[in-house]
Amino acid sequence: MQSVNKTFEVLEKIANHSDGITLEQLAKDLTYPKPTLHRICKCLNQNGYVSQRSSGLYQLTTKMISVGYNVIHNDALLTDVAPHMSELANRIGFTINLQRRDFDSVILLKKEESRSSIFHTNAHTGLTSSLLNAACGKVILSNFSLEDREKYWESHCQDLAIFKHFGETTITDKESFLKALDSIKNRRFALDGEGNESGITCIGVPLEINGMVSYAISVSGLTPEIKRYGQTKLIDELHLLSSTLSRKLERK
Repeated sequence: MQSVNKTFEVLEKIANHSDGITLEQLAKDLTYPKPTLHRICKCLNQNGYVSQRSSGLYQLTTKMISVGYNVIHNDALLTDVAPHMSELANRIGFTINLQRRDFDSVILLKKEESRSSIFHTNAHTGLTSSLLNAACGKVILSNFSLEDREKYWESHCQDLAIFKHFGETTITDKESFLKALDSIKNRRFALDGEGNESGITCIGVPLEINGMVSYAISVSGLTPEIKRYGQTKLIDELHLLSSTLSRKLERK
């Protein structure tokens, strides 16, 4: 188990150096013996995850990207969900997104844009966002058990600045954080407050499947256009889509 943990530490350290990193620097940063790190890098190189330049610098290859995209594109929900997302996007004229929890983030699995829209968001399949910033992340986080909510707070509360875009009121302590989560769960939607893209508003609702909320659906568009259409109308559309998909997916 320790060797597996070391391998992932090496991968993450190499990933943080886009121009490459030497074995010496790895040993300095990770404090593992150079022979151990050399064996790990050699194994990663033989399996195509790491390349080594003639200068000795180690770099990640794009194999990690292809592995990640396989996970995204092979999600069993996509076939069932995509037609419904497309229908709603074309009917209301906004972008519809499907996101799934990925540890402390949400990952964009699918984006359906309206054929009539001249505006396109910068979001792309595979994009990850913080649970604290993304509308979908907030509704998923609000459905954590109390124990998991408290664990999340304890592991993130050292830097209150990351809670800047989370609630309608300032998050100052655990009580205000839990209260904000209760509010989101009770009303069954969340806003990102332009926390990810300036000038863009995103509204997310939970997608419950067999009593679990690991997925969420959102609508995104230019803030003035969202306001002109009507936030309440969009939330109702999302809840209707979510209920339809929940019933369909729970029968499988």
